[in-house]
Amino acid sequence: MASLYSLVACSNSESINIATNGAIPINDNEVIETLSSSSMDYLPLDDSEYPYAGIPRIVIKTQNFQKIRDRETEIPAKLQIWGERAHESEILDLTIRGRGNTSWTDVPKKSYKIEFAKKQSLLGMPQDRDWALIANYADKTLMKNYLAYHLSAELGAFYAPRCEFVELYLNTNYLGVYLLTETIKISNHRIDIPKNDNSYIVEMKENFREGQQIVYSRSLKNDSIGKPFRIHEPKEASSEVLLTIQKHIEDFEDFLKTIDSQNENNITNWLDTNNYLKYYWVQEFSKNPDAAGWSSIYFTWIKGDVLRMGPVWDFDIAFGGHKDKNVNNPQDWYIKKGNWHKMLLKDTALSQAKKNFWEHNYISFANLPKTIDSLQTLLQGAANNNYKRWNILRSTEYYYHLHSYKSYKEAVDSLKLWVTNRLSWIDSQSNR
Repeated sequence: MASLYSLVACSNSESINIATNGAIPINDNEVIETLSSSSMDYLPLDDSEYPYAGIPRIVIKTQNFQKIRDRETEIPAKLQIWGERAHESEILDLTIRGRGNTSWTDVPKKSYKIEFAKKQSLLGMPQDRDWALIANYADKTLMKNYLAYHLSAELGAFYAPRCEFVELYLNTNYLGVYLLTETIKISNHRIDIPKNDNSYIVEMKENFREGQQIVYSRSLKNDSIGKPFRIHEPKEASSEVLLTIQKHIEDFEDFLKTIDSQNENNITNWLDTNNYLKYYWVQEFSKNPDAAGWSSIYFTWIKGDVLRMGPVWDFDIAFGGHKDKNVNNPQDWYIKKGNWHKMLLKDTALSQAKKNFWEHNYISFANLPKTIDSLQTLLQGAANNNYKRWNILRSTEYYYHLHSYKSYKEAVDSLKLWVTNRLSWIDSQSNR
C-alpha cells in the first residue's frame, strides 16, 4: 500500500516529516494537539460535500482568486496540506499554472505545475521547488502513472519520479484525486547529473509549443524537417549547445542503422544497456503508446558519456483500455516494434539480455496485481469523491474513455485483469 505522509509545523517555523502510517511513534491526538497549539493561519477547507477519505488534501488559493488561464502565466498562490481534522502544514508561497498538452486543452479536469518560493519537502518526498499535480482524467483507475513509476523504481532505474495521491481544493472548489508528482529536472534528488552546458535532459516530442527548445534529427527521416527533440536541460541553451546535442542524436541514429544481428555492435559504447532494459520493460509491459510513438520519451546525456534512457513518464493511457486494438490487447509485443527499440534489439547480446532481465525480475511484475488491490483499498473513498465531482465512470464520450464502468472497483478489476493477462502472455513466450 502507498505510504502517506504529513507535514507538521514546528514552533520555530521549520517543518518536519511525520509518517501517518506508524513509521514514527506518534498518535493522532498528539498530532492534533501539536497543531492546535500552533498560532499559524490556515486556508479554509469545506469538506461537507466531499468528506475526508484517507489521503492528504491539498488546498490552494490563488491571489485574488485568479483563474489559471494557460500553461505560461504563473499565478501567485498559497498552499496548505490538510489531514482529516486539521491543517498539517504551514501556509506555503508558490506560483501555479496549467500543464500538459491534451490533458490541458481537451479535458475539464486540468493538471497543474506548481513552483514554491523555496524548496519544500512534500508528503515525505525530498525537498524541491518544482512539482506537478497530475489529474489522470484519461485513467478511470487513477493509478496507472503511480504503478509505472513505482515499478521503475523497484527495477532500479537511475531515477523514477516519486509521487503520492492527494485530493485537491483550488479556490475553495473540490477538483478530485490528483497525483502529486516530482517533475523531471536536474537536482540532487532527481536526475543527479552536473548542471552545465555539457549535461542534457532530452525528450522525443511531436507536440511542442512556441518558445520551447527544439532540435531536429534527420538521420532516420527522408524529409527536410526531421524528428523533433525538446531540450529540457540546460535552460536557455546557446545555439552551439543545441547543435552539440543535435549532432550527437544524429550520430547515435546513424549508429542504430548499422546494427546487425550477425555482428558485434558495441552498443555499450553508445548506450547504458543495463538502464535501457529497466526502461524498456516498464514501457513494454504496460504497452505505453507514447513510448512506441513519439511523445514523453526521455533520455539524459553527459557529453563524452553514453545515453541513458529515462526517466519513464506519462502512463495514463497505458495498461490497456485504449481505442487502439494493438494497445488494448494484453498479448503481443508492442514497444520493441517501434522507435529506436526495433533497431537496438537487432543486437543479439542485447536481445538475450532482455530475456534474462524478465526472468530475473519476474517477481516485480508478478506483484503488480497485489499492488493494484492495495491501491484500490487506499483510493476507494477518495475515488468516490472524485467520481461524484466528475461523473465519468459510465461515460465513453471522451476519446480515451473506452469502457463504461458501474463502479470504481469494476474499473480497477479491469486493469488488474489486463495486467494479469499481460503477465501470463509474456511469461508464455519462449522467444522473448
